[in-house]
Amino acid sequence: MLAWSPILIQKIEIQALGFVLRKLQLNRHREAEVAPHTHEFTQLILFLSGQGNQLVRDRPHEARAGDLFIIPPGVEHGYKMVGGSRPLCLVLDYQKSGKSTRMVHRRLPQQSLNELHALLAQVPTKGRPTLSDYPAIIAVIARLLEPSAPEAPTPATSGGGKPLVERVRQGLRENRGLSDLAKETGYVRDALSRRLKREHGLGLRALRDQERLQAAQGALMTAESIAEASTRAGFEDPNYFSRWFRKQTGRTPGDWRAQHRG
Repeated sequence: MLAWSPILIQKIEIQALGFVLRKLQLNRHREAEVAPHTHEFTQLILFLSGQGNQLVRDRPHEARAGDLFIIPPGVEHGYKMVGGSRPLCLVLDYQKSGKSTRMVHRRLPQQSLNELHALLAQVPTKGRPTLSDYPAIIAVIARLLEPSAPEAPTPATSGGGKPLVERVRQGLRENRGLSDLAKETGYVRDALSRRLKREHGLGLRALRDQERLQAAQGALMTAESIAEASTRAGFEDPNYFSRWFRKQTGRTPGDWRAQHRG
Protein backbone atom coordinates (compact mmCIF):
# COMPACT_ATOMS: atom_id res chain seq x y z
CA MET A 1 0.00 0.00 0.00
CA LEU A 2 1.26 3.48 -0.83
CA ALA A 3 2.40 5.64 2.08
CA TRP A 4 0.47 8.56 0.58
CA SER A 5 -2.95 9.23 -0.94
CA PRO A 6 -2.79 10.81 -4.40
CA ILE A 7 -5.25 13.70 -4.73
CA LEU A 8 -4.33 14.89 -8.20
CA ILE A 9 -2.39 12.92 -10.80
CA GLN A 10 -1.60 14.23 -14.25
CA LYS A 11 0.65 12.06 -16.39
CA ILE A 12 1.68 14.67 -18.87
CA GLU A 13 4.18 14.66 -21.71
CA ILE A 14 5.55 18.18 -21.94
CA GLN A 15 8.89 18.32 -23.70
CA ALA A 16 10.87 21.44 -24.58
CA LEU A 17 14.49 22.60 -24.58
CA GLY A 18 15.81 19.39 -23.04
CA PHE A 19 13.08 19.27 -20.35
CA VAL A 20 10.50 16.47 -20.08
CA LEU A 21 7.70 16.54 -17.51
CA ARG A 22 6.56 13.04 -16.60
CA LYS A 23 4.00 13.66 -13.88
CA LEU A 24 2.36 16.34 -11.75
CA GLN A 25 0.82 14.99 -8.54
CA LEU A 26 -0.61 16.09 -5.19
CA ASN A 27 0.01 13.61 -2.36
CA ARG A 28 -1.48 13.52 1.14
CA HIS A 29 0.78 11.42 3.40
CA ARG A 30 -1.18 8.80 5.32
CA GLU A 31 1.70 7.01 7.06
CA ALA A 32 4.36 8.34 9.41
CA GLU A 33 7.28 7.25 7.24
CA VAL A 34 8.27 6.77 3.63
CA ALA A 35 11.13 4.28 3.33
CA PRO A 36 14.31 5.51 1.60
CA HIS A 37 14.15 4.96 -2.16
CA THR A 38 15.52 6.33 -5.43
CA HIS A 39 14.17 7.31 -8.86
CA GLU A 40 15.61 7.31 -12.35
CA PHE A 41 14.28 10.84 -12.83
CA THR A 42 14.55 14.13 -10.95
CA GLN A 43 11.82 14.63 -8.35
CA LEU A 44 10.66 17.97 -6.99
CA ILE A 45 8.75 17.91 -3.69
CA LEU A 46 7.01 21.03 -2.36
CA PHE A 47 5.36 20.91 1.07
CA LEU A 48 2.05 22.78 0.89
CA SER A 49 0.95 21.98 4.45
CA GLY A 50 1.91 19.82 7.42
CA GLN A 51 5.42 19.21 8.67
CA GLY A 52 8.05 16.53 9.01
CA ASN A 53 11.61 15.61 8.10
CA GLN A 54 12.56 15.11 4.47
CA LEU A 55 15.40 12.57 4.43
CA VAL A 56 18.05 12.94 1.73
CA ARG A 57 21.07 10.61 1.84
CA ASP A 58 20.06 9.72 5.43
CA ARG A 59 20.23 13.36 6.47
CA PRO A 60 17.01 14.89 7.88
CA HIS A 61 15.86 18.30 6.64
CA GLU A 62 13.04 20.06 8.49
CA ALA A 63 10.11 20.53 6.14
CA ARG A 64 6.90 22.53 6.47
CA ALA A 65 4.65 24.59 4.19
CA GLY A 66 6.86 26.34 1.65
CA ASP A 67 9.88 24.00 1.80
CA LEU A 68 10.90 22.80 -1.65
CA PHE A 69 13.31 19.96 -2.42
CA ILE A 70 14.78 19.00 -5.79
CA ILE A 71 16.22 15.49 -5.62
CA PRO A 72 18.42 14.30 -8.53
CA PRO A 73 18.14 10.83 -10.10
CA GLY A 74 19.67 8.03 -8.04
CA VAL A 75 19.75 10.03 -4.78
CA GLU A 76 18.17 8.13 -1.89
CA HIS A 77 15.42 9.97 -0.06
CA GLY A 78 12.50 9.30 2.29
CA TYR A 79 10.27 10.99 4.86
CA LYS A 80 9.44 10.92 8.59
CA MET A 81 6.42 12.66 10.09
CA VAL A 82 6.73 15.12 12.97
CA GLY A 83 3.64 15.56 15.13
CA GLY A 84 0.25 14.48 13.86
CA SER A 85 -0.13 16.74 10.82
CA ARG A 86 -0.16 14.75 7.58
CA PRO A 87 1.65 16.79 4.92
CA LEU A 88 0.16 17.72 1.58
CA CYS A 89 2.90 17.73 -1.06
CA LEU A 90 3.11 18.80 -4.68
CA VAL A 91 5.37 16.43 -6.62
CA LEU A 92 6.88 16.88 -10.07
CA ASP A 93 8.70 14.04 -11.81
CA TYR A 94 10.83 15.28 -14.70
CA GLN A 95 13.98 14.79 -16.73
CA LYS A 96 16.28 17.42 -18.16
CA SER A 97 19.48 17.59 -20.13
CA GLY A 98 22.70 17.63 -18.11
CA LYS A 99 23.45 15.66 -14.97
CA SER A 100 23.43 16.90 -11.39
CA THR A 101 23.85 15.04 -8.10
CA ARG A 102 23.29 18.12 -5.94
CA MET A 103 20.12 18.26 -3.86
CA VAL A 104 18.43 21.67 -3.73
CA HIS A 105 16.48 22.85 -0.68
CA ARG A 106 14.90 26.28 -0.58
CA ARG A 107 11.87 27.93 0.97
CA LEU A 108 9.15 29.69 -0.99
CA PRO A 109 7.51 32.84 0.40
CA GLN A 110 3.80 32.86 1.20
CA GLN A 111 3.09 34.97 -1.90
CA SER A 112 4.55 32.26 -4.14
CA LEU A 113 2.55 29.57 -2.32
CA ASN A 114 -0.65 31.54 -2.83
CA GLU A 115 0.11 31.86 -6.55
CA LEU A 116 0.71 28.11 -6.80
CA HIS A 117 -2.54 27.32 -4.99
CA ALA A 118 -4.42 29.56 -7.42
CA LEU A 119 -2.78 27.87 -10.42
CA LEU A 120 -3.36 24.35 -9.09
CA ALA A 121 -7.05 25.14 -8.64
CA GLN A 122 -7.20 25.47 -12.45
CA VAL A 123 -5.68 22.03 -13.12
CA PRO A 124 -8.33 19.29 -13.51
CA THR A 125 -8.02 16.42 -11.05
CA LYS A 126 -9.23 13.76 -13.49
CA GLY A 127 -8.90 12.95 -17.16
CA ARG A 128 -6.34 14.11 -19.67
CA PRO A 129 -5.67 17.84 -19.65
CA THR A 130 -6.91 19.89 -22.58
CA LEU A 131 -4.96 22.60 -24.36
CA SER A 132 -6.64 25.24 -22.21
CA ASP A 133 -5.23 23.55 -19.08
CA TYR A 134 -1.62 23.72 -20.21
CA PRO A 135 -0.94 27.43 -19.45
CA ALA A 136 -1.68 26.80 -15.75
CA ILE A 137 0.42 23.62 -15.73
CA ILE A 138 3.35 25.35 -17.43
CA ALA A 139 3.04 28.31 -15.06
CA VAL A 140 3.26 25.90 -12.09
CA ILE A 141 6.46 24.41 -13.52
CA ALA A 142 7.95 27.85 -14.18
CA ARG A 143 7.28 29.06 -10.63
CA LEU A 144 8.83 25.94 -9.15
CA LEU A 145 11.89 25.60 -11.36
CA GLU A 146 12.57 29.25 -12.23
CA PRO A 147 11.56 31.18 -9.09
CA SER A 148 14.08 33.94 -9.70
CA ALA A 149 13.49 34.37 -13.41
CA PRO A 150 13.48 38.08 -14.30
CA GLU A 151 10.22 39.66 -15.30
CA ALA A 152 9.68 41.14 -18.73
CA PRO A 153 11.71 44.35 -19.01
CA THR A 154 8.72 46.38 -20.15
CA PRO A 155 5.57 45.18 -18.39
CA ALA A 156 2.22 46.23 -19.80
CA THR A 157 1.14 49.54 -18.34
CA SER A 158 -2.14 51.35 -18.35
CA GLY A 159 -2.92 54.68 -16.80
CA GLY A 160 -0.28 56.62 -14.92
CA GLY A 161 2.50 54.28 -16.09
CA LYS A 162 1.45 51.66 -13.54
CA PRO A 163 1.80 47.99 -14.63
CA LEU A 164 -1.52 46.58 -15.76
CA VAL A 165 -1.40 43.67 -13.33
CA GLU A 166 -0.87 46.06 -10.41
CA ARG A 167 -3.87 48.14 -11.46
CA VAL A 168 -5.92 44.95 -11.60
CA ARG A 169 -4.71 43.79 -8.20
CA GLN A 170 -5.54 47.16 -6.67
CA GLY A 171 -9.04 47.03 -8.11
CA LEU A 172 -9.53 43.49 -6.79
CA ARG A 173 -8.47 44.61 -3.31
CA GLU A 174 -11.14 47.31 -3.53
CA ASN A 175 -13.73 44.60 -4.39
CA ARG A 176 -14.60 46.03 -7.79
CA GLY A 177 -16.54 43.72 -10.11
CA LEU A 178 -14.54 41.88 -12.77
CA SER A 179 -16.45 43.39 -15.69
CA ASP A 180 -16.19 46.90 -14.26
CA LEU A 181 -12.49 46.41 -13.57
CA ALA A 182 -11.87 45.23 -17.13
CA LYS A 183 -13.70 48.28 -18.51
CA GLU A 184 -11.63 50.62 -16.33
CA THR A 185 -8.42 49.16 -17.75
CA GLY A 186 -9.64 49.43 -21.35
CA TYR A 187 -10.50 45.78 -22.02
CA VAL A 188 -13.48 43.52 -22.19
CA ARG A 189 -13.36 40.94 -19.43
CA ASP A 190 -12.24 37.90 -21.48
CA ALA A 191 -9.53 39.86 -23.30
CA LEU A 192 -8.12 41.19 -20.03
CA SER A 193 -8.09 37.71 -18.53
CA ARG A 194 -6.26 36.29 -21.56
CA ARG A 195 -3.63 39.01 -21.45
CA LEU A 196 -3.00 38.59 -17.73
CA LYS A 197 -2.76 34.82 -18.12
CA ARG A 198 -0.36 35.14 -21.04
CA GLU A 199 1.92 37.61 -19.27
CA HIS A 200 1.68 36.48 -15.65
CA GLY A 201 0.32 32.92 -15.71
CA LEU A 202 -2.89 33.85 -13.87
CA GLY A 203 -6.17 34.93 -15.40
CA LEU A 204 -8.57 37.44 -13.89
CA ARG A 205 -10.48 34.96 -11.72
CA ALA A 206 -7.25 33.34 -10.51
CA LEU A 207 -5.84 36.75 -9.53
CA ARG A 208 -9.05 37.48 -7.64
CA ASP A 209 -8.75 34.16 -5.80
CA GLN A 210 -5.15 34.97 -4.94
CA GLU A 211 -6.07 38.37 -3.48
CA ARG A 212 -9.01 36.85 -1.60
CA LEU A 213 -6.76 34.14 -0.20
CA GLN A 214 -4.28 36.65 1.15
CA ALA A 215 -7.13 38.64 2.72
CA ALA A 216 -8.62 35.45 4.19
CA GLN A 217 -5.29 34.32 5.66
CA GLY A 218 -4.75 37.73 7.25
CA ALA A 219 -8.27 37.67 8.69
CA LEU A 220 -7.83 34.14 10.08
CA MET A 221 -4.75 35.29 12.00
CA THR A 222 -6.60 38.06 13.87
CA ALA A 223 -10.36 37.36 13.84
CA GLU A 224 -12.10 35.85 16.85
CA SER A 225 -13.92 33.22 14.78
CA ILE A 226 -13.98 31.62 11.35
CA ALA A 227 -17.29 33.36 10.63
CA GLU A 228 -15.74 36.76 11.42
CA ALA A 229 -12.74 35.99 9.21
CA SER A 230 -15.13 35.00 6.43
CA THR A 231 -16.92 38.35 6.65
CA ARG A 232 -13.67 40.32 6.73
CA ALA A 233 -12.46 38.51 3.62
CA GLY A 234 -15.63 39.52 1.76
CA PHE A 235 -17.63 36.26 1.96
CA GLU A 236 -21.27 36.35 3.00
CA ASP A 237 -21.62 32.60 3.64
CA PRO A 238 -19.11 31.02 6.09
CA ASN A 239 -19.87 27.54 4.73
CA TYR A 240 -19.04 28.62 1.18
CA PHE A 241 -15.92 30.36 2.51
CA SER A 242 -14.77 27.11 4.14
CA ARG A 243 -15.27 25.12 0.93
CA TRP A 244 -13.53 27.77 -1.14
CA PHE A 245 -10.60 28.06 1.27
CA ARG A 246 -10.08 24.29 1.30
CA LYS A 247 -10.12 24.20 -2.50
CA GLN A 248 -7.44 26.90 -2.60
CA THR A 249 -5.10 25.51 0.09
CA GLY A 250 -6.02 21.86 0.65
CA ARG A 251 -6.84 22.68 4.30
CA THR A 252 -9.88 23.89 6.21
CA PRO A 253 -9.76 27.44 7.61
CA GLY A 254 -9.67 25.97 11.12
CA ASP A 255 -6.69 23.73 10.38
CA TRP A 256 -4.77 26.52 8.66
CA ARG A 257 -5.53 28.94 11.50
CA ALA A 258 -4.46 26.46 14.19
CA GLN A 259 -1.09 25.76 12.54
CA HIS A 260 -0.18 29.35 11.74
CA ARG A 261 -1.38 30.82 15.02
CA GLY A 262 0.63 28.11 16.77
